[in-house]
Amino acid sequence: MALLEVSNCSQILGKKHILDAISFQAEAGKIVVLLGPNGAGKTTLLKSIMGLLAVQSPTDNNSVNAITFDNFIINELPVYKRVEQGLLYLPQHSSLFLHMTVRDNLAVVYHYHHIWHKIAWDDFYAEALGWLTTTHLDHALDQKAGTLSGGQKRKLEVVRSLLMKPKMLLLDEPFAGVDPKSIYELKHILTDLAQRGIGIVISDHHVDQLLSIAHTVYVIVGGKVVSQGSIKEILENTYTKESYLGTQFYEEMAQRFLRL
Repeated sequence: MALLEVSNCSQILGKKHILDAISFQAEAGKIVVLLGPNGAGKTTLLKSIMGLLAVQSPTDNNSVNAITFDNFIINELPVYKRVEQGLLYLPQHSSLFLHMTVRDNLAVVYHYHHIWHKIAWDDFYAEALGWLTTTHLDHALDQKAGTLSGGQKRKLEVVRSLLMKPKMLLLDEPFAGVDPKSIYELKHILTDLAQRGIGIVISDHHVDQLLSIAHTVYVIVGGKVVSQGSIKEILENTYTKESYLGTQFYEEMAQRFLRL
């Protein structure tokens, strides 16, 4: 059963139709990948799910414009309520407090997130340190976030999100500006989180990197889902092959993932 479901969602910004009756589902413990060219509507979709862009309330027996999370329609919920429900969004550009240390960036969660209000700091710190060790950031506790590399910043954002006890993470281009070593580490972390039961939705341009960890892929073009399914189904889809991946790139991906 889907943890997150978007039903025929449309989004018009100004006079431009950014999302056109788009639908998709994401399950707990699975990695869903959103692919598509620049301007396809991927970021708009994630922001709409998170409540950063308003979406008209559902109509027609909840079959149009409904955004359902954990069996509850969240269209009318403010962003902070969606966070409390366990839905978190990591934007493409850093959301860290760059002038603050790694420790202080994480302490913000302890002081302001409701889940920690009745729990001792030592318990929070132990859990935070555990995640920092897992992500190889434990040595940087007193380092200012602004001095971290792109990959380290992204991992710190993931750690901070995990301390909010999410059920699902929405990541917008998490590999942008990240070195190959950190991309490998991030892929490992995201795969591990899915195995722990957290739902993952990723939008990024690194097609080859994303296909290696995806359970389900949606290809979005012009605000519409033009193909969806497993890696095999996406690679064998005629439209995806000819209009999005291109023949040469398709052949490379097919060699890797279809063993042709």
